Amino acid sequence: MRAIVRSIVGQVGNLRRIGNPPGPVSGNCRGRLPIGRRFPTCPTILVCLTLSSLIAGTHDEIVDVVSNLANALSTVNAAKFMDAIDKSMPDYDKLKSDVAALMNQAEVTSSIEMLQEDGDEARRTVDLDWYLEVRSLSPDGPVVRRREIIHCELLRKDKKHWKVASLKPLNFFAPAKLDK
Repeated sequence: MRAIVRSIVGQVGNLRRIGNPPGPVSGNCRGRLPIGRRFPTCPTILVCLTLSSLIAGTHDEIVDVVSNLANALSTVNAAKFMDAIDKSMPDYDKLKSDVAALMNQAEVTSSIEMLQEDGDEARRTVDLDWYLEVRSLSPDGPVVRRREIIHCELLRKDKKHWKVASLKPLNFFAPAKLDK
């Protein structure tokens, strides 16, 4: 009787034993998919994955450009800010002098939120919710806060790098009036 009890411990007595129970997991297959890394080769799936990775890659590149603009303002690096701007942009020289004057007169804190992004692999338009805090360099000086929707157009240059071709309104980057 004891032998019968041992053979059915942990099992319902009237069910058959499973024909092919899973064996122990070997050390070399830990973490692998049961399909052995096979991937369905449906052309539609491959095209969709390729397009989505291109779009995601473009979005990430645009985010990098915009982040570098905000970082350059906050770290008082006018050259880095202007590196992202296309030199053929209308009013390039005015923007360059305004950004330099703004950085020379005050401590600038900048943050950007992307609201909308449209376009293709060669040209993108982005609406940015841009916030600037301009703090006077004098100890008890005033603080000017600016927040505006900036319309930005970017062009892909050399099939690698994006450059800002347009920023509107440009007077957002003008030196602040820090009179008390």
